[in-house]
Amino acid sequence: MPEPTAPSPPREHALDLYRSAAVLLVVIGHWLLSVMTYRDGAFGRDNPLVLMPWTQWITWFFQVVPVFFAVAGYVSAVSWERLPADAGTAERQEWIRRRVARVLGPTGVYALFVLIVIGVLSTLGISGTVLELGGWAVAMHLWFLAVYLMVVALTPLAVAAHRRWGLAVPVALGACLVLVDAVGISTHHPEIRMANYFFCWAAIYQLGIAFHDGLLSRRTLVSTAVVAALTLPALVTWGPYPIAMIGVPGDRVENSAPPSAALLALALVQIGVLFALVPVLNRILARGVWPRVIALANENVMALYLWHMLPVIVVTLIGYPTGLLPQPPLGSGAWWLARLEWELVLAVVAAGLLALLYWQRRFVAAPAPTVAVPIPGALAEALLYAGTAACALALALLSANGFAPGGRLPVSAAALFLAGTVLVAVRPLAGDRASAGEKRGS
Repeated sequence: MPEPTAPSPPREHALDLYRSAAVLLVVIGHWLLSVMTYRDGAFGRDNPLVLMPWTQWITWFFQVVPVFFAVAGYVSAVSWERLPADAGTAERQEWIRRRVARVLGPTGVYALFVLIVIGVLSTLGISGTVLELGGWAVAMHLWFLAVYLMVVALTPLAVAAHRRWGLAVPVALGACLVLVDAVGISTHHPEIRMANYFFCWAAIYQLGIAFHDGLLSRRTLVSTAVVAALTLPALVTWGPYPIAMIGVPGDRVENSAPPSAALLALALVQIGVLFALVPVLNRILARGVWPRVIALANENVMALYLWHMLPVIVVTLIGYPTGLLPQPPLGSGAWWLARLEWELVLAVVAAGLLALLYWQRRFVAAPAPTVAVPIPGALAEALLYAGTAACALALALLSANGFAPGGRLPVSAAALFLAGTVLVAVRPLAGDRASAGEKRGS
């Protein structure tokens, strides 16, 4: 007979708010930096981070992806703790499969929609250059989901490492990040720094697990934030790191692709301050309409992140050629007012799109389906990890190259994603899982 699961902790309304607010800020930031143009009958894009370098400081306020990953670590730890105390391989495998499938389902629907649209536009004779720009715009944010799949799949190892070594785990991961940065930058081999996609986001995810276990006291959080806040300016002033917390063309070192020690320092400031405020915010957010508002926001946060660049394409195609949206000189007062108008128009279009998606949520928000087949549990687990890795790689390729690289459909990336989804969908028969549980309990 399985042992009872652990009781659920009190609802952390503040962390729920942080999760949805982090995605919303990222969306607003993407919209703000999406400076589309239409000149002489051709679409283009300006980069204000290059043309107005002082705007790079603004990225410190919109680069809040670390907050999302820290909350994700907490949520995963809570969910993992609900497994029976004697849970084995079968239960662990199903836990990972469910969480991965919840990402692959909505992502697959989004990718299929974009691919169909690009295919239709291509047959209509739309310029490959236009398709490539649009395909990049609606794919560049998918790197986030690739990393998320990675850390979710490694949750069993992350929780086990936390139970054995505690805060030494994120400290060690952070130290590895600094070491990789030092080697990659000093040897002029930037490819070495790709390892920091793991070290950075795994360290931040691990902090969320530690917060769930009560190891991050308010004093620890505030102290960490203070030290990181003093370190960050030094890193961008005297160190090799740029000011912008997202990629800027021409920078020899980037802070986000791959993540850097500067980004980790910013993350520690954000997490230290925000997580220290959790008890106070929980008391405020537990009253009135806040729980319902936050719950509704979190129901739609995945859809918002996936689809938020589609309004950019729609508004660009309609607003600029018709003259409905102005194009004043970059950096002028009129330009900033036009940016505000741009954000408001996108917000209205996005709200309509979210309403449509919510209406069809049974289709667009459904997890990827799974199918039971008569295979050993060990093989199913291997297929699960291989499929998750394939999907993560496919999303990374789409993020880097777009949905229309060179004006053509990304056949290889799409096939890799489809194959990975099929592998994730394969699960052993219920009888096989039950037999495994009986053997474990005997």
